[in-house]
Amino acid sequence: MRTPVLLLLATALFAQDPPPPPGQELPPGFVEPESAEPAVSSDASTPRYRDAIELQRKGKFQAAQKMMRAILEDHPASIHKKSLEQRSDDNAYLGYEALKQSGPSGKRIDVAIMGDGFTIDPEDQQLQEKWAELCLDVLFSEKAFGEYRNYFNYWFVRLASLEEGVDPNLSPEEKKRIEERNKGRSRKRKTDFSTALDCKAAGPQGQVMADPRLVRFYTRIAATEEPAIDDDGYVIAFARFGILGMGGGGIANVGRPDKSVTVHEFGHAFVGLLDEYAVNPGAPLGPIKAPNATKESDPEKVPWAHFLKKKVANVGVFEGGATFQKGVFRPARTCAMNSAGHTGFCPVCRETAILRIYSHVSPIDSVTPMPELLVRAKVSSEAVLSVTPMKPLKHDLSVSWYVERLPDDVISTDAPAQVAPAGKDAYGRRSEAFARLFGRLGGTRGRAERGLYDLPPEGELVTFAVKKKVGPEAATSSQLPLGKLKPGRWWVTVVVKDPVTDVLLDPKHLLEERASWPVLVTP
Repeated sequence: MRTPVLLLLATALFAQDPPPPPGQELPPGFVEPESAEPAVSSDASTPRYRDAIELQRKGKFQAAQKMMRAILEDHPASIHKKSLEQRSDDNAYLGYEALKQSGPSGKRIDVAIMGDGFTIDPEDQQLQEKWAELCLDVLFSEKAFGEYRNYFNYWFVRLASLEEGVDPNLSPEEKKRIEERNKGRSRKRKTDFSTALDCKAAGPQGQVMADPRLVRFYTRIAATEEPAIDDDGYVIAFARFGILGMGGGGIANVGRPDKSVTVHEFGHAFVGLLDEYAVNPGAPLGPIKAPNATKESDPEKVPWAHFLKKKVANVGVFEGGATFQKGVFRPARTCAMNSAGHTGFCPVCRETAILRIYSHVSPIDSVTPMPELLVRAKVSSEAVLSVTPMKPLKHDLSVSWYVERLPDDVISTDAPAQVAPAGKDAYGRRSEAFARLFGRLGGTRGRAERGLYDLPPEGELVTFAVKKKVGPEAATSSQLPLGKLKPGRWWVTVVVKDPVTDVLLDPKHLLEERASWPVLVTP
């Protein structure tokens, strides 16, 4: 249904932002991070403070640490005290770098990557940066994350640790016995390492896990310099001497990240997948419900029944999953969520990953002028409606335009209107209004009701749209020349859709986005 003067945007434009994802709150006992460069306040320590920050940005971490500690000695009441302590402590924040920045944070998924057990020594810092880059190499080896790499921004949050090591998984009694024995040993066995993320061998197989409070603490500090880093709450934390990994709550914990365990743990942290391996004998007591694991064995009732109906190769109903050998069923024999030797997802997990990506990111990257608001144009003018779709690595999204002639009384010629730009200028930039219409703030596309997309677009499909390279990034937009429409009142809709064959079922139409305009064409 449409209204004569379209004010439908009012709610979308001025709605409140959704609350932050779980785990984004600052953990108890940690001080609030301070901005690296206070906007107004300054004192006698400020010039030296800014010099020290610049040293860190240039990669002179030891010199910066020395200068910051000297500033604290000379100015114990400095307004920068918190920041100086956080940046010069034995376990410290040393700044951030963009590993891969694909677009505005409001239209991308932001992931922070950080390491534990790397000292401030230059060699260790070089190794930490190398491992951060390895995380991307491994992620991109999985088709979903590789093909949609431009839907993400990856940020390296650089940390320094006092010591190298992962705390062993010990009971209090075991720890006490070791400490007693250490009194008589020349080479003492470490039970606690002082590291930035306090990584521990927390799992039954020694799987490494960072302290989530410390992970969030450092993303909050980094966000004082680049807010995008803490925007979505997704983190990959690797430990220099950790093994395997654990994932959940938005955090993927891994050891050395050059193995498929990174894909596996990110599958937990980002996609929400369960394990597909089975090591625990017997069956689970509680419910098991995930896209790739279920207690249901009926092929017509499992979450991946649509794959079975289409007889997709290598998909079936296999007993064993969610770590249990009995009573749980998974969709494939091999998958990155099963064995660490497989870098790729099974078809079911890959579909889930792609839909998860689109629950955050709209297929429409930019659009102009603002949808839903009246557009005025003249016959034979150069005015256009323009949409720029997102661009996966190896395939293009489809763009279709529909127009419908409206009765003369639907749009008043006196109604306020926006003027469509000429083709050479048409390139929509991010705006808060756009973000609320098509943005993915907190995965809102995945939570929104999109039942109207069950219906076909209104109007008739037209074929006179043109493709054009526009903007500094030379993105390819699709433009509808309004000058080719006859005088009158029109409803114009553009449909952008991802034709990816890896997704068989998209009940919420996450692969599709539409934008519509009421258009008044005059002689």
